[in-house]
Amino acid sequence: MIDSLFYQKTSAETWTGRNDGTDLAVQRWHQRVILVDLLHGVIPLLSPGQKGIALIGFSCDEGVRRNGGRVGAKDGPAHFRKACCNLPVHFDEDAVFLDLGDVVCMGQDMEGAQRSLSEVVSFALANGYRPLVIGGGHEVAYGHYTGINDYLKKPDSLGIINFDAHFDLREPNEHGTNSGTGFFQIAEDCKASGKPFSYLPVGIQLNSNTKHLFDTAAGLGVKHIHAEGFMAANQEVIKHQLEEFIAGSSHIYLTICMDVFSSSFAPGVSAAAFSGLIPDAFFFSCLKSVMAGGKVISMDIAECNPVFDQDQRTAKLAAALAFSMIT
Repeated sequence: MIDSLFYQKTSAETWTGRNDGTDLAVQRWHQRVILVDLLHGVIPLLSPGQKGIALIGFSCDEGVRRNGGRVGAKDGPAHFRKACCNLPVHFDEDAVFLDLGDVVCMGQDMEGAQRSLSEVVSFALANGYRPLVIGGGHEVAYGHYTGINDYLKKPDSLGIINFDAHFDLREPNEHGTNSGTGFFQIAEDCKASGKPFSYLPVGIQLNSNTKHLFDTAAGLGVKHIHAEGFMAANQEVIKHQLEEFIAGSSHIYLTICMDVFSSSFAPGVSAAAFSGLIPDAFFFSCLKSVMAGGKVISMDIAECNPVFDQDQRTAKLAAALAFSMIT
């Protein structure tokens, strides 16, 4: 299914942590995760109605390098797993939590890594699992989207909610595609196939996007939510925008770029900013509203860069996001 050149299974030593016993009430993630080697193993079959989560690492930041950002996010999946080991289990007793290993970028072959990620995502969905992909640069978005799109039946429509400081609607340059072109590529694919491009960026910062990018978004019919207005005082308006967007699609692909947050909360990213969203109760209530809609088919967290992290703040925030998303 996946080219062995672009794959690495997760080591059993990765998932270790505190053990308070085997009873469900005291279990932690490291006690529930099931490691699957996609080259030699078999994915557990789910019973009708049984929930399954498939963790997939995307060990790639070639797109960040091409985009002139700070590299290091390729080690994000390992950083993330370490932060998740001791999270308490609050999901269903019969839920199946898999770790399918990492899609790895070989050299500068970002496109090969994206194709491999697409295959793994589509495979997980076909087996009834909801993928949770951990990057890696935000070039993860194009490979992830392609996998979801390959899985979906023709009448189904897919909306994308992207918590991000950037539109990532750049056109490919002389170096090709990169971490900032993902949603432009998706828009082009939608145009070629006659599908609507349904995209809602949340947390957009005026000082992080050129006027050209705002014009590109407007030309594509993309509405967005500014970072400056993302606050509890505007709660009703923002939640209405999210609910209205979700209602317009059969399924939702949810992606979170860690640079959407203020650098005081997420210093370990490829493009840090002094300002940004605050991961407070309001933010998590919005995230839970998106999940509660019941339409999220797949999720990812991008730009977790351990090279620039401090006291594991970024990794722990990414873990908290994942905890909220799957719980």
